[in-house]
Order: sequence, then structure tokens, then C-alpha cells
Amino acid sequence: MPVPKDRLDREYFEPLRVLQKNDTELYLGLLHQDDLDGTKIRIRRASEFVEDFGIATECGLGRADAAELESILEIAKEITEE
Repeated sequence: MPVPKDRLDREYFEPLRVLQKNDTELYLGLLHQDDLDGTKIRIRRASEFVEDFGIATECGLGRADAAELESILEIAKEITEE
């Protein structure tokens, strides 16, 4: 489920509170290039409304250049080490 870079507000994530996942694994595309702080905020916001979710990029990596990929991988490493 994509999460736009500019959505740091609780209102965006609130509908997750009533999401009926059943056996479905939820992945939120809230990791964005060069935005470690925003990524951490989006994780905290989502955690207020849903307990169990995976973290992904908003739109995949197929067209990412080397610099973008490096930034995304560094952010992914940083957030998984916390």
C-alpha cells in the first residue's frame, strides 16, 4: 500500500485501524529516498493504527538509479537496526 512522502499526518493512517487483514500480510510503502526522518515518522504514525506491517518503498525499485538505490538501502538498513 503506497504512502506518499508528504503524508506524515495521523489522518492518513487512521483508516488502518479498521482494516481487516485476516491472513493478508500488509506492507506499507513508506520508505522514500533521502528521507530517513520522514520514514521514521511514517512508521510511528502507522504503528499507532496497525500493529503488524512490513515496510516497502512507495513504488518499487525497477527504475531506481544507483544513487537512489543506495539511499533507499541505507534507510532500510538504518530502520531495521533500531
